[in-house]
Amino acid sequence: MILPAVKKITEENAFCNVPEKMMYCYDCELGRLGAEAFASFTVGAEKADADAFVEFFLDRSLEMIDEIYSVTVLPNKIRVGFRDARGAVNGAASAALLLRKNRVSCCNIVDYPSCSYRSVLLDLARGLPDIEDVERAVRYMALAKYNRVHLHLIDSNGPCYVSDAVPNFKYLAPAGDRPANNYAQFDKKILEEIAELCDHYAIEIVPEIEIPAHGYALCEAHPEFKCQVNDAHSWTICPGNDDIWDFFKKLIGEVIEIFPNSQYVHIGTDELEFLDLAEPRLCHWADCPRCAALRAREGLADRQAEFYYLVDRMHEIVTSYGKKMIMWNDQIDISKDVPISRDILIEFWRIASPGRGPHEGCTFNKFLEKGFRMINANYPSTYLDKETYLSPEKMRTWTPFNVPEQTPKYADQVIGGEACAWELGNYQEYPFYRYTLPPAIALVGDKLWGLGEREHNDDFKEALSEFVFGSSAYVDVFKCVGDLIPPRSNERFSYVLPEEIDREILAKMLGKLQSNSESDAIEAYAWLLQKITDTVNV
Repeated sequence: MILPAVKKITEENAFCNVPEKMMYCYDCELGRLGAEAFASFTVGAEKADADAFVEFFLDRSLEMIDEIYSVTVLPNKIRVGFRDARGAVNGAASAALLLRKNRVSCCNIVDYPSCSYRSVLLDLARGLPDIEDVERAVRYMALAKYNRVHLHLIDSNGPCYVSDAVPNFKYLAPAGDRPANNYAQFDKKILEEIAELCDHYAIEIVPEIEIPAHGYALCEAHPEFKCQVNDAHSWTICPGNDDIWDFFKKLIGEVIEIFPNSQYVHIGTDELEFLDLAEPRLCHWADCPRCAALRAREGLADRQAEFYYLVDRMHEIVTSYGKKMIMWNDQIDISKDVPISRDILIEFWRIASPGRGPHEGCTFNKFLEKGFRMINANYPSTYLDKETYLSPEKMRTWTPFNVPEQTPKYADQVIGGEACAWELGNYQEYPFYRYTLPPAIALVGDKLWGLGEREHNDDFKEALSEFVFGSSAYVDVFKCVGDLIPPRSNERFSYVLPEEIDREILAKMLGKLQSNSESDAIEAYAWLLQKITDTVNV
């Protein structure tokens, strides 16, 4: 078994012995893309001019399905077929995972995704992650056959990079928000390097800015963007100031220049206010005279209509660059008529709770009934930052089509889903991403690729171990931590009580990890098992 689990496999009563030195070749430019991805997944793989053990070739006999690929294991070689770039990389991932054993059953695989949109959100804006951690996450995403990565570039603290287009918009230590942590802005060249890496794996970047909320740093840089009320809060900007449209046009233009191969721009639009907090974060649109003048001029009935006006203006800006727009769902009152374009792709995370946005009569299914296409990033099912959110047990049965509840007749409008790694670079509060992210990427990627209920049996655990570590020999690591995803905690490192941990297995696994250099996750898991060992020895 490999992850994501393949759809069609025909096995034969023969075997292929994997050579110690792995050679590969290809017959076209798309083949080169797949072959280079294969080389990045396979330690020691080298290019040959022809007649190599692993051959990449354009296979026009495959069905006309996006991202389809084939892998044929013969007694003396492996052939990887594809029709497009994503298929070449998908085939490379499956071939690499198959070859993490010394002996492989001869077989023929034909495989393709169930969801056209398979993504992970990497939060770069609330604590800047090390570039190595971003690159590691992208490699694991490619191995799990994701086709998009959502980069959250801007939040309350400001942009994660130094902007030339809007130079006053910089990172600021937040007032009344989260503490600054490990933060020094990326140079734009770093973002361009991330874009090049994603191109290498045919993974499309979805860049996200933030409007109109999460505005502390923006309002500090441009106080004129606040609403015209006494003691105006800096959480939400004022759409009544016409200068904001020029500002965001420049900002979006710059983001598109950094990520030219991205067809989407995500504009945020979530969490306009938090009335339920002891110190509320406020949206002043209902009381602002400049907003009132805007509503009068444009014939807008109320604050909700003003929100839709803002969405329309941003849609005009995004489409003027030839791009498509994505937005979060929680400020749309889907219980009523919604006067925004159905060309906008809606990313669903949750229905707003009372005091945080439209609530009564709003559901996931209502968005489908009203004709919107949806990305399912349901909170808490797909959020990776807390143990109470995404879990292996939830992923065993979850698909983008069953949680939240929805009517099957609208299934074509749900184009896929997204796992969300919020605060990836906040190492003080979230140090565990180093070892929780790889298995989480595999678990979610498996469900977005193949859907259906998954049994987490020994075969699955072995496949997950090969995915994360490069070897099925490390399957007992999961026994040491007590689950397929280790605890997301600064204090607890295993779900197994110290007195119940098998010290012999723990010592064996730690020794293997410390002597291995074939996986991006080895160092993090060696650190984790050492922490467990320290706990056991207390």
